[in-house]
Amino acid sequence: MAEKTTMDPLAMWREWVAQSERQWNAFLNQAMATDEFSKAMGRFMDFYLNLQKGMNETMSRYLQLVNMPSRQEVLALGERLSGIEERLVRIEGLLGGRMAGAEAPSPAATEVRRPPRTKKPPAATV
Repeated sequence: MAEKTTMDPLAMWREWVAQSERQWNAFLNQAMATDEFSKAMGRFMDFYLNLQKGMNETMSRYLQLVNMPSRQEVLALGERLSGIEERLVRIEGLLGGRMAGAEAPSPAATEVRRPPRTKKPPAATV
């Protein structure tokens, strides 16, 4: 009896993909090992960094033109705010120690007073 061999198209496709990957890996590894590739990548990185620097300067001028803060200015504000918050925490700690003997104010005394609600919602219509 002769055995029948079935052809699996997915197995053939997987083998083709794996073989293609191996060939591309070998080719690209050889290409990246050359001095020309290193020089080209160096030139590309120089170009990219100069482009990025130019874009940062252009955006900074634009933001200044439309009276918006730059990234550096926002970061500086954040640092100043953090410093202020730290100082407030220290002040609260000092005041809390001094007021430990004094009675704490009641929650009702610290509550914000709001005007009474006199307007009623409209009646639901069915």
